[in-house]
Amino acid sequence: MKKKFVSLLLLLGLFLVISPMMISCSDKDDKEINPDIPVEPEPPLPPVPTPIRWVENEVDGGERGVGIKVTGRTTNNFVFECTPGDKVQSYRLDVYPLCRMYNYLFESGGVGANEEEIEDLIMEALYNSEGAGAYTFSRSTLGDSYPNAEFDWANSKYSQSEIVPGAEYLIITVGCNDEGGQNPADMKICYLKTPSEDVVGHPRVDIDVKPSYQAAAIQYLPNEDCKYFYQFCGDAEPIDAFINAYGKNMYIDFMRHWTQTAGDAQVPEEEMYYVVDFGYTADATRNITATTIGLDANKNKGDYVRKDFHLLEVPVDSETAECALTIDKTGASIVNMNVTLEKNCYAMFYRVFSESDYAPYENADDATMTALARALDQEGWGIKNMNFAQEGSYTTTEYQYDIAPNASYVVAYIGRNKYGELSKVKTTRFSTKSRVKDNPGASKATIDITISDPGRTSLKLNYKYNQEAAVFYHQYIMTPDLLEEGNKAELINYLLSTESNVWPANANGGVEDYTFTALDPATEYIFAYMAEDWDGVLTDVKIVKATTEAIIAGPNPTMELRAYMSELDNFTVQFSMVKDVAKIFHMIEEDNYSASGDYSYEECMKVWKERCLEYGLTTVNSTIQSYDKTKEAKRLVALCIPIGADADNNEVIGDLYTIFWDKDKGIITDPSVIFPDAPKSMKGMRGVAKFQVVKKDSRIPANLINNEQVKKNIPEAMRSESTIYLDLKRLGKHPHAK
Repeated sequence: MKKKFVSLLLLLGLFLVISPMMISCSDKDDKEINPDIPVEPEPPLPPVPTPIRWVENEVDGGERGVGIKVTGRTTNNFVFECTPGDKVQSYRLDVYPLCRMYNYLFESGGVGANEEEIEDLIMEALYNSEGAGAYTFSRSTLGDSYPNAEFDWANSKYSQSEIVPGAEYLIITVGCNDEGGQNPADMKICYLKTPSEDVVGHPRVDIDVKPSYQAAAIQYLPNEDCKYFYQFCGDAEPIDAFINAYGKNMYIDFMRHWTQTAGDAQVPEEEMYYVVDFGYTADATRNITATTIGLDANKNKGDYVRKDFHLLEVPVDSETAECALTIDKTGASIVNMNVTLEKNCYAMFYRVFSESDYAPYENADDATMTALARALDQEGWGIKNMNFAQEGSYTTTEYQYDIAPNASYVVAYIGRNKYGELSKVKTTRFSTKSRVKDNPGASKATIDITISDPGRTSLKLNYKYNQEAAVFYHQYIMTPDLLEEGNKAELINYLLSTESNVWPANANGGVEDYTFTALDPATEYIFAYMAEDWDGVLTDVKIVKATTEAIIAGPNPTMELRAYMSELDNFTVQFSMVKDVAKIFHMIEEDNYSASGDYSYEECMKVWKERCLEYGLTTVNSTIQSYDKTKEAKRLVALCIPIGADADNNEVIGDLYTIFWDKDKGIITDPSVIFPDAPKSMKGMRGVAKFQVVKKDSRIPANLINNEQVKKNIPEAMRSESTIYLDLKRLGKHPHAK
């Protein structure tokens, strides 16, 4: 499958984002409802400013093009055939909601262009170089289906968004003179409109807005008839420009296609509470628009509601946030800092730079320092004022432990007030001490690690160290050569490397524990560890060993599956034996069964169990498997069957374990998310973000503090590790942008 477009509609995501979008009921019911504004009839529209040459329902391809024929239409799908001409070697194909194509053309300079110029712009969309171009089909991809192919679009892996009732779509093909789809000949465009039904009841979602200085809290209020809904909030200017060009109904269509699916309206009220953060683009003079469309149970359009508002103006006499950061003490690889936040400082954000990295900011102009302040606000470490708006200041300590010995650093920091305004960047400097590796007897630090609670796939490490310990290093040793006589220097360097676990010690010493997981059963593990004191002197390296429990085959073979996305964004599953398991069968493959919607939960489980036993990989240990073509799949399923034994040592086939990955929903451990008839929960299934050991860290990323104000009900497509900012310029450029 191709890369998703990251275009202006994912920019739309970043500027118009934070509320999914809207719809209307049937053409005759598209009445805008706003208690504050009288309803007026929509004026007749001028001719479409971006004319597209299309043929309805069926278009002949000729010798060098690809014919298109719509053979079936329902409210939520359509089926069509593609027939390449005699001289076509391959072809490009994609389906676009007409509203999205209009928006793309509108924002790409298509206003006032003739049909030929418009076709050139559409061709650019189909050949988008960022991976969002149309799909290429040839004999190598379609096999026996080439040249004539039928596409059941909504159920295919190519569909980019939900097909909705009463909406207009374009099927576009480009016949090519080569097998790779790179040499285009003739383009053909087929228009179709899905049928709609009478709306049931009077679905409607009212809007209650409470604006602030940089954000707005929006409470959506659906009535009983409203089962689903779309909502959207953003700058009114591009919304009105689109409506003036194409009409309100086309904007409603646009809203129905900028998110993958409609939202569920019959949920608790708190789940209908959205927050839109405008960040640095906040402007109290701009008109902001929130819009909704209610849907009935069949997703037919109900009332269209619009609410305009402005953000609050920041007082002209607002106080600048005051804060201070000073150095407490430094070691060879750690620094402790004292921090003070005054009562007008909502939060402080900082980052530690090497002298060379900070050099470009020395004596920099105002624009550069403003950019640095915003970067600290979003990407630095954050400290929230726990006494904010109270009398007195708030003091605490911070640390940075992943720095180099014998080096000079600059700490840059800023404060943020309650209006979101940032102070000017302030700095303080420090230098780390040299590290001493060859005099462990001089180290003031002490550390001991013991191992308890051995499990079949886990070991619990207990740490005890004194208050002179600044940081400590530990990792299990997978290469025994490191432990041989004469390799101590290499072992120390390994513990100091990024392959090891480096943790800051608690300031007053302490006792703590951490459990290593995903280990193999009946296996001895050797851990090496050492500490570093505040003078940079390393202790001697110590060793501790432990063996995980053996797994004995029994009548109730039980597994635990943990899924996560690797650093390369590959769907990865850890298959861990729990009890009674002699061996396992496991595999990861594309899920073409549940995605089609044609099979029940039980039917899929039966087919998958047979397939896993016949084609699955087998192992006698816990294992990890990764699927490296995740981006090309619509849905994946990981399968696992444990094998045990009864009292007579006869083989016992265990239950089938499944975990799914879906391009829209992410990792799915509960099959009822996919299958309405599936059990609500399944034991032994876990989805995780990271695997095994993570650095112990009590520092708080800046974006977590900023996102406290925008963490409720941000649409999934817009979620990010950083605060969501709205671009406030356009509705999204590319017709497949998300």
